[in-house]
Amino acid sequence: MIGLKLKGGALYVSVIISILISIILSLFIVVAYYNTQSVQSLNSLIQLHLSMESGFEIAQSHYYNSTHSNTWQKMPYNNDSVMVKKMAWGCFTLIDVKAKNTHFSIHKTGLFGTSATKDTALMIADQNRPVGLAGKIKFTGSCYLPKAGIKSAYIEGTSFSDLNSLRPYIKQAPDYIPIIDETYLKTIEQNQTEVSNYTDSLISFIPEVLIHSFQKKTTVVQQRNIVLNSQILSNNIKIIASDLIIIENTCQLNNILLIARKVIFKKGFKGSVHVIAKDSIITEDECEFNYPSSFCVYSNSSSKATNKPVRGIFFGTQCKFKGSLLAANNKIGTSSMMIKMNKQFELIGNTYSSDYTDAQGNLYGSVFSKTLLLQTPSGVYENHLFNCMIDPKRYSADLTVPSWFTQKEKHLTCAQWF
Repeated sequence: MIGLKLKGGALYVSVIISILISIILSLFIVVAYYNTQSVQSLNSLIQLHLSMESGFEIAQSHYYNSTHSNTWQKMPYNNDSVMVKKMAWGCFTLIDVKAKNTHFSIHKTGLFGTSATKDTALMIADQNRPVGLAGKIKFTGSCYLPKAGIKSAYIEGTSFSDLNSLRPYIKQAPDYIPIIDETYLKTIEQNQTEVSNYTDSLISFIPEVLIHSFQKKTTVVQQRNIVLNSQILSNNIKIIASDLIIIENTCQLNNILLIARKVIFKKGFKGSVHVIAKDSIITEDECEFNYPSSFCVYSNSSSKATNKPVRGIFFGTQCKFKGSLLAANNKIGTSSMMIKMNKQFELIGNTYSSDYTDAQGNLYGSVFSKTLLLQTPSGVYENHLFNCMIDPKRYSADLTVPSWFTQKEKHLTCAQWF
């Protein structure tokens, strides 16, 4: 009897051990299965991120076709699909890419331009006249100045005598400064006049608070004259006025786009904004514009006036601007373009004027202008610089500027991710 009990106990133990081994093996199989699933999901997500990056490459290539905007395109080498949206946003280019597969969907939006150069500080056209210098002048990059060279001038009770310190930076100016890409200007002009049914959504009033994602259609407000008082507006918002937009310093604007004939920022405004105007952009004193803001004045309309109207960008005193400034004329030159930087001005970014620039203050970037035109309380001086430091090197490694000029290959860099 004792032997039978032992044999029965051994059988029970064997069964229990078998069950435990089966459970352990099952657990190993389940863990292995979920590990395989996790690895496959991770690989799928990694591949989807690569597909999204491919979408950004598509947007930057010559093969991008705007007719495919906002439509899903299947990738040729896997089951991923991407949707690419590309549009001008001020002076920059906005690229929005969505990617999806069976398991995941991801999205990314960026504001793009091209890398800033650290070599060119100033470039003007050669008009066979020397450039007069007064006050504190400093260059840290190449300055393309007329063959006539530089000379000391006496302005506002100051002169400049250390001409030899600047000569290593001076190079021969071209007959003409580089022209803005024609396609780029056509895009600016289209933005001034067109509202798209595919990408824009019209509303009848300006809300007090609106933070609008770039994943959605652009919210658009159209009126004749607009005054922004205390609104808080961010991202994918376009405000269009056929005449005038006035922005009070109580507004909080972040990356929105303003389009009008004329735009005025009141004293003390602070924000990040993109502006396209046909006539002028004016900022009063002590305004600050965060990176990557952009101002553009461009008009392709003809003028019947005997004297060319003066259009452009005009800053008050003690203003700071982080971004890019563009004042471009049309081919027939129906107006005189001007960018006026006032005393104690600070710029981080590039500036381009097809006619005149009053360059004052600390300019961390490149300045392109046909002619220098200095305006002070005591007078107007053509081809003169006064109290100006131009340093294209300090922020060049991290600075993205608009892709203004025609290039065979344009490698875009991101100024800001949203």
